[in-house]
Amino acid sequence: MKFRGLITDTSVMKDFMNIATGLSRFSKECVMRITERKVYFIISDEDNGPRRPLAWCELPVSFYFREYNLVGVTEEHNEIYLEFSTALLARSLSILKQNVKSLKIKLTNKDSPCLTLEMEMASEATQSRQCVHDIPVEVISRKHWNDYEEPRFNDFHVSIEMPNLKTIKTIVERMRNMSHSLTVAATKDGRLTFQIKTNIVTLSSHFPGLGVESFAIGQLELTSSDSQEEDQQKVSSIVDIKKFLMFLSGMQLNSCRTVCSIVHGKMVKLFMEQPGALSLQIFLTQLSI
Repeated sequence: MKFRGLITDTSVMKDFMNIATGLSRFSKECVMRITERKVYFIISDEDNGPRRPLAWCELPVSFYFREYNLVGVTEEHNEIYLEFSTALLARSLSILKQNVKSLKIKLTNKDSPCLTLEMEMASEATQSRQCVHDIPVEVISRKHWNDYEEPRFNDFHVSIEMPNLKTIKTIVERMRNMSHSLTVAATKDGRLTFQIKTNIVTLSSHFPGLGVESFAIGQLELTSSDSQEEDQQKVSSIVDIKKFLMFLSGMQLNSCRTVCSIVHGKMVKLFMEQPGALSLQIFLTQLSI
């Protein structure tokens, strides 16, 4: 197996660093899936049951890498799966905040498998300086690849555009101080609602007039709105408020399209896309209240 990638664009290196920093907020460990056309970062939900994805991040090779060479486990399965510490990756890439000319990422064997990061520092001197970090990795065998397949869901009852994430983050952070769960609800007329309920208070924040990409009309029972207005179809799910905030705090990227999809009473999927550069999916399953 061989892997080597070179990034030379300064803004792209900064984006890559921000992605690594965001992933480190989701979990201590991640799996990096390296393929011919895309690099994936996969984070599993931290529970004792079967592996369930929490985060699925895709990076197109053509956008990030000026040079890219891959030899996978076999010719038929030309891929590599590596598991390693997200904190180590983020810490190693933090040097990109300085003036760096290039970032080289490669799979090496230094007593044990490592993901080696070589950063060439920009310098006025004729002799260049290089900073090298080795991140220990575990190579995941072919028989376990199925544990890291992309989740496929086609039964969302609603998919609705999300408003400004900073505004939502400010509101939900305040809600977190009062509740560990968050109800995410959407209607067919484009109203997105975030709500918490305690023994003392019910607090809701409404965002009307949002674009609805799809709505499964006729598949749900009618429910009354909280403001006693007309009955309307409303899709909702109760999720972990801390995990929801991970999504809002994790990726600090600009010009992203963000969509919230809900399976009524079962799950919420949050989708962020920077066309041609990144896509991120967060899967939040319904809490048992």
